[in-house]
Amino acid sequence: MLGLHHTRKGGADDPLEALSGSNGLSACADTTIVLDSNQNGKTLYVRGRDVIERETAITFIGNQWTVLGEAADVRRSSERAVIVQTLRDNREPMTPSELAAVLEKRANNIKQLLYKMAKTVPAEVYRVGKGRYWLEPLLPDNPDNRNNPAEADDE
Repeated sequence: MLGLHHTRKGGADDPLEALSGSNGLSACADTTIVLDSNQNGKTLYVRGRDVIERETAITFIGNQWTVLGEAADVRRSSERAVIVQTLRDNREPMTPSELAAVLEKRANNIKQLLYKMAKTVPAEVYRVGKGRYWLEPLLPDNPDNRNNPAEADDE
């Protein structure tokens, strides 16, 4: 069974909160898909029991929907993308000063941008340790980190 509904005009942090009417609409559905359009572009948000939660950036060109990629990646500014790539290339957490030196930018600007990136939902970077930032909430050498390259070599 397919139900089609509309979202409220006010928007919301959680796409399911944007559904107009009762929370029962999203609570009873096995899968909910929300098509949204705002200042960041058009997105297709999917959440359900048997699907992976995902928000995808899309566009409508020539009477056809086209997937642009993960919404967070598409929305990320070039400055933010460079920071993420620099952290990935460095393979360990960095301070704003270290990032600024590598990127040849002002440390205060990088510090402010990192703060904003850590506050986004979902976070683009995480503060780990004393003023250091990383791509995941756990340090890369932490054995609890499932993406730890040292642990992967042991398996």
